[in-house]
Amino acid sequence: MTHTKFLQFNGKNIVFLSVNGTYWVAIKPICEALNIDYIRQFKNLKEHQKLSQLLSEQTMVATDKKMRKMICLPEKYIYGWIFSLNSDSEELWEYKLTCYDILYNHFHGIITNRKELLLNKMDVDTKIHNIKEELKESEGKYLELQELEIQRKAINKDLKAIDVELIEQPKLF
Repeated sequence: MTHTKFLQFNGKNIVFLSVNGTYWVAIKPICEALNIDYIRQFKNLKEHQKLSQLLSEQTMVATDKKMRKMICLPEKYIYGWIFSLNSDSEELWEYKLTCYDILYNHFHGIITNRKELLLNKMDVDTKIHNIKEELKESEGKYLELQELEIQRKAINKDLKAIDVELIEQPKLF
């Protein structure tokens, strides 16, 4: 079963074709959108030790609305391939800046924030445990325990939101 979708990028349609669960992305529209030489990039791809084995010719609707055979890579490899390209193209540079931002935010922002939340959670859990032990001797700590449990729930909610953000990381196109 096949399914085609288009994505607008820099005013160009990027063609995605789903075949048996794999999305194939046409190379030429990406080169056009990034203002880089398609022939040169296709040649480089054919000579690439690993990516050349992944190239596939797929028949899909081109930007002129006609069925055309197009050279494609699986979507899984497209973003890294684009990031590896070398050109003076301003469009490519803008794409790479976006990649740098996404990578930084992922590894520094999200992971650092998650680590801080986990440390806070550990601190709250320790306090809850200690208060529960004290409650065995005094009931005056019960209100503090309830407040800490509310804090723990809020931290767990924030952790879940970060995990969802990691899973639903935005695509570069």
